[in-house]
Amino acid sequence: MKKFLLGLLAALLVCSAALFAACDDGGNTGGGDGGDPNESNRGTRYSIQAPSASDNFTVTDLPDGAYEGDTVSFGITLTHPVESVINSVEIHGSATGYKELTAGSDGKYSFTMPAEPVSLSVDVDYYPDNTTDNFLSWDDGNPVSVVKWQPAYEGDQYYDSDDVLLGSTVTSQPSQSPANMALTVHEERAFSLSQSVIPDDALTVEVGERSQSNSAYQFTVHIDTSKVSAGTAKIVLVVENGHKFGDEAVLACTVTVTEPEPLDEIEIWTETVIFDLSAIIDEPTTEDLYFSFEDLDWKDTMYAQQYQTVLDGYYTVADDNTVTLTLNYAVGHRYKIELSFRPPNPDATPTIAVDESSSATYSDGELRFTAENGSITFILS
Repeated sequence: MKKFLLGLLAALLVCSAALFAACDDGGNTGGGDGGDPNESNRGTRYSIQAPSASDNFTVTDLPDGAYEGDTVSFGITLTHPVESVINSVEIHGSATGYKELTAGSDGKYSFTMPAEPVSLSVDVDYYPDNTTDNFLSWDDGNPVSVVKWQPAYEGDQYYDSDDVLLGSTVTSQPSQSPANMALTVHEERAFSLSQSVIPDDALTVEVGERSQSNSAYQFTVHIDTSKVSAGTAKIVLVVENGHKFGDEAVLACTVTVTEPEPLDEIEIWTETVIFDLSAIIDEPTTEDLYFSFEDLDWKDTMYAQQYQTVLDGYYTVADDNTVTLTLNYAVGHRYKIELSFRPPNPDATPTIAVDESSSATYSDGELRFTAENGSITFILS
């Protein structure tokens, strides 16, 4: 009888264990996905510590734990998405160390759960527009809108003078700096929060220093308007005070980029203009002579060149003492010819007279062509 009771008890224990295992759902919680749905066979479930609450972001769908080998996925929602940037997302464990995560094409982050507890850290910077921070202030009158640069005529080139400038000035004494209202040791950078509108390679920072010193008191952000696209972008300027560790000024402003109005296409002819320098070739100032053509009918709505200038050193004097230039002629327009010297020498300015012409007229100081591939020769004296 005793043996029978012991056997019955053992059978009941086996059945109870089977029922307990069957009732255990064994699945993952949150964003973890695993293999064996029976948790009792999966070993230890390790904890995942979320970052501290922040005003700048929220972590979504992060489970509080997962099993080794599980894929853990989660999202990060920025409170101010247009004015914020995610600097880093990392998990950390004693054996895992620090592992940086990058967002997938769906904007989600994921990692494979190691065999230890881990913590998640998220570093987000929020850049609201401001006028002053620490020792630095934006200059009054900085532009808030930018028009994308477009070539004004065939062969037009972009120059630094076409940049749009955002100026800033040191307006309070930087901590521990020996220079008055300036920095002698500094690092500066500018970046955009919207790369599709204003990419970082469109931004440079120019440092303004007081004469005969290395005291930097101005920091100007240059925007290359040939590299921008229509839209709105946040520009951030960071200036680090090299005299005190961790001391910096951070300025931010919003810039709107618009597309330019399209220019009116103008028919252009290629014409030849010849200058005979024989009468002045031996004068010492002749080597400094340059030629300029001004389109008197030009308007800034035209895809055409207002001035065409050929400086000394950029033309060749032929053996017969002539200089042959090509003029891109806007059909039907009047052109003024100017002969000048570098440096200016009004007393040496030569006079011009028409020698011969083909499909061209020159009257009352105005040059016109009546057909393409025309030519006109001037004698200088």
